Amino acid sequence: MSCKDEIPRRSDFYISTVTFLVEDSLFKVPREPFEKESEVFRGMFSLPQGSSGVVEGLSDENPIRIDGTSKDDFEELLKALLHRKYDSQPNLPHGIEQWTSVLKLSTAWNFESLRQASINALMESGIGAVDRVVLSQQYHIENWLLPALNELARRQEPVSLEEAKRMGIDIALQLASVRERVTVTMQTYPSAFGNPYQHSLAVGSCRDPRMRDFDFSDQIRSTFSAYEL
Repeated sequence: MSCKDEIPRRSDFYISTVTFLVEDSLFKVPREPFEKESEVFRGMFSLPQGSSGVVEGLSDENPIRIDGTSKDDFEELLKALLHRKYDSQPNLPHGIEQWTSVLKLSTAWNFESLRQASINALMESGIGAVDRVVLSQQYHIENWLLPALNELARRQEPVSLEEAKRMGIDIALQLASVRERVTVTMQTYPSAFGNPYQHSLAVGSCRDPRMRDFDFSDQIRSTFSAYEL
């Protein structure tokens, strides 16, 4: 076969790779999952090359530079993305912090199925209510906010200062308002909530045992009307 003849490539066993530079580290990975699953990377790969004729991403000397992303976050994304594609190595991310990295980048780069996988993994990990409130706002997970606020409203302990800072003072104050209104109503009309009895609870203390089973959803929807619940 002459050098001018094109040697056929076996598509199942001829992997096209791409090289990324993230912070100070190079990553050379299969190109297909990025192109197939992400609108952002699909668009990036389709852009015309510059007049120099050098194609970015084909070598260590000319990688695709990704700014504004940590190499640790990118590595967690690769673990999840390549595991889904090849069902073996590398191992899947483990833990809330690692899956949050996947959620962050999959949302930013429109990996829709990977984003949903990260949401499912975080729920299975037992992520706490405060974290669900924070992440629901950062990454637009609409079906997390109402259940998380309901869980916080039901618990005996009030929202701590640190939790309020993480969720945002506005959310914390509105949640405290919900708890206080329900507590006052229970004290004023105890028979309406079953097992009427007199108790001397401080307003807003939320120590009435009936509140552990109370559904705050209607009160939360009314108070948090500016949010999509």
